[in-house]
Amino acid sequence: MDLAIADSNMPGRYLIGIECDGITYHSSRSSRERDRLRQAVLEDHGWIIHRIWSTDWFQRPEEQLQKTLSAIQAAKKELENRSETSLSRSRAVPVEIVTVERETVTEIGLEIIDDSLNEAIIYVEALPDVDTRVQIHETPVGILAKIVEQIVLVEAPIHMNEVITRIRTAWGLQRAGARIESAVNNAIQIALGNGKIILKNDFLTVNDLNITIRNRQNVLSQTLRKPENISPEEISIGIVATISKSFGATHDELVISISRLLGFKSTSLLLRSNINDAIQTLINSNKIKLENGLLILQID
Repeated sequence: MDLAIADSNMPGRYLIGIECDGITYHSSRSSRERDRLRQAVLEDHGWIIHRIWSTDWFQRPEEQLQKTLSAIQAAKKELENRSETSLSRSRAVPVEIVTVERETVTEIGLEIIDDSLNEAIIYVEALPDVDTRVQIHETPVGILAKIVEQIVLVEAPIHMNEVITRIRTAWGLQRAGARIESAVNNAIQIALGNGKIILKNDFLTVNDLNITIRNRQNVLSQTLRKPENISPEEISIGIVATISKSFGATHDELVISISRLLGFKSTSLLLRSNINDAIQTLINSNKIKLENGLLILQID
């Protein structure tokens, strides 16, 4: 969010969010799509969004300022007209008081609740630039390898099957036959040989990648929501981050929290199993431990 106007009458709530669009927005299709997606998600979570175009601001700043002030007043009236119940649900930043007692010291702070999009980065899908005049299996393998690298650099860690899905989608195909799968798999092997990407348990990634858990709630490729296409490494990162922030969590709390961070409103048996496996792996590797019913970080 470029700018947010706080509500002085209700701490923890914002009246309006202001988005400013510049050269990057106009010149990049992916940026435009991500901005539209972000606005839709934010509005679903109670934000009222006002957008200012940079060209309008430069040419008519006073007019745009007045429109912004009017938008703020309109947002204030809209929030005032909501019932207290709906207001608490649609608050842009829902908060609760979290108290952590350590001996004689009590620390009190604000903790964001029930909003997974504030906890995880929204999953961004790659938009590879391809020449659809040539069929996939007829495209030189070196070019396909570069396309594979482009996808992995945007979406790592990503399952090999998802790379095939991304490429055939770029060509406008509904499915990938044996020839296409073979061509893409050959390209993946070439890309691996180039050294820019690596393979870990069927997931393509990049060395020294700072992995974060990503929300898949609004992805276009529905195969991204298949539990088997979610990297165990990404799940593990989410588990450690959740435990660290919450000063510990029960097993069931972790399963639900990670599921929500990944963008799932309900937890399937397979997803639950994968999260449980990741928890057990972290326990076995002495990264977390169970103590008094809570899973906490293992401190050396």
